[in-house]
Amino acid sequence: MLDDEIIRLLQEDSRMSYREIAKALDVSHVNVSSRIRAMEESGVIRGYTVVTDPDALECYPLCLRISASPGSDLSAIGSKVADQGEVSMVMRVSGECELLALAMCRDRQSALELLDRVSGIPGIEKAESHVVLEAVKLSGRKLKP
Repeated sequence: MLDDEIIRLLQEDSRMSYREIAKALDVSHVNVSSRIRAMEESGVIRGYTVVTDPDALECYPLCLRISASPGSDLSAIGSKVADQGEVSMVMRVSGECELLALAMCRDRQSALELLDRVSGIPGIEKAESHVVLEAVKLSGRKLKP
């Protein structure tokens, strides 16, 4: 489907022009422009971003596994976790925990401070941190060949 191919290309390079996308997909740039506009208006495309390499930034990437107390409002908890400045992604999941979060901290100390803040959010029963040893793919883009 054309929309899927456009999204794939934009995930690889969100600065790609309509003409470059059109050439890659062998369609008109007007068609690409109208499809992107339609996806933006419908909420399929919610924004454009920069993909950073944690190693190049010399930051301390962290995954958080968060378990909520029974009966807690997971949406409210997820929103409070997302409000933390270091947190770049929060997802509600099935399995041993209810929420997963990805954070980019300055160093080990700021990671500990984040874990303390998150653990203190009402409704959170347990928050575990896992240091990211290597980021292979972020935001749909492989960081290393």
